[in-house]
Amino acid sequence: MFIISLHILRQLIGPFILIMISLIGIVWLAQSLKFIELIVVKGLSFDLFLNLTILIIPKLTASIIPFVGYLASLISFHRMSSESEIIAFKSAGISNFKLILAPSVFALTLIFITFALDNFMAPSALNKFKNLQNDIREKYISTLFQEKVFSSPANGLTVFVREIDKSGTLKGILIHDSRNPKKTYTVIADSAKIEKTSEGPYFLAINGNRQEINYDNLNVSLLYFDEYSYGIKNIEANDKKRFRESSERKTLELFFPSENLSKLHRREFLAEAHQRLISLIVIFAMILLGAITFLIGEFDRKMSFKKLAFSISTAVLLQLYLVATNPLIIKSIELVPLLYIIPIVI
Repeated sequence: MFIISLHILRQLIGPFILIMISLIGIVWLAQSLKFIELIVVKGLSFDLFLNLTILIIPKLTASIIPFVGYLASLISFHRMSSESEIIAFKSAGISNFKLILAPSVFALTLIFITFALDNFMAPSALNKFKNLQNDIREKYISTLFQEKVFSSPANGLTVFVREIDKSGTLKGILIHDSRNPKKTYTVIADSAKIEKTSEGPYFLAINGNRQEINYDNLNVSLLYFDEYSYGIKNIEANDKKRFRESSERKTLELFFPSENLSKLHRREFLAEAHQRLISLIVIFAMILLGAITFLIGEFDRKMSFKKLAFSISTAVLLQLYLVATNPLIIKSIELVPLLYIIPIVI
């Protein structure tokens, strides 16, 4: 029996590794395309691009393990069924319960890996990802702005840019600054460059005007300039106080946060924590689902297709269910017990 279980386990590991590498590669490439513009247009270095894209892999891996585990189980048992290995096992007196021992061990292994990813590696990687994004904002401030889009690099500061050339010069720029409750500034210039100083980043605007509204005496002043320097140093001040999101925290910290959180943040933290735990149950359900698809009943090609269609549909619904648990918990925390029961029943 041990030899048979080891044989089944080997059959499961091969397809799992192959599918996992393929899917991670495809999804990683799709995610990386979002950052290509930072290299081509914004001048981001390739090292930073590589660091950004690599840091999303742990969370990506944890999120696709349930379905990849199902596919590996389904493919392995389909192959053993089509090659009459399962019939031979049953003829030797081995029951279905003994045959699912190897998939159960495989599922427990994936549960351990997923828990380690979700609880340690993914939060740490996502935290580094967010911090790296902030570093990029400091070193490559122009990445905050897009052509013909109103951007808000800091609270109360709105910037519109008509065009950004290859050298990083902002052309046709409008800056509206309402950070000071007593005064509002609007700067319009033909072009501007961003300079980094010890006091923070500055716009060096060329050929334009600055409108100032003083709410104390309701005075409006207009200044025309050939060259004007305008500070946006609040960007750095905001970044230093960055709030760590739920995906950047360990599971225990999600249940028992050290900060005083708002009701919405508390629900978001609980939703993330419960989703991680529910995903562990879903992994077990998925792998057993793939295995029993070809263990129950006699092998028949027509019936096999029906069972296969039903099995795949159930697996897809389970994966969608796992994705939906987060918003469902945020909306209604009372649903938590039910959300655990459904994958257990399946």
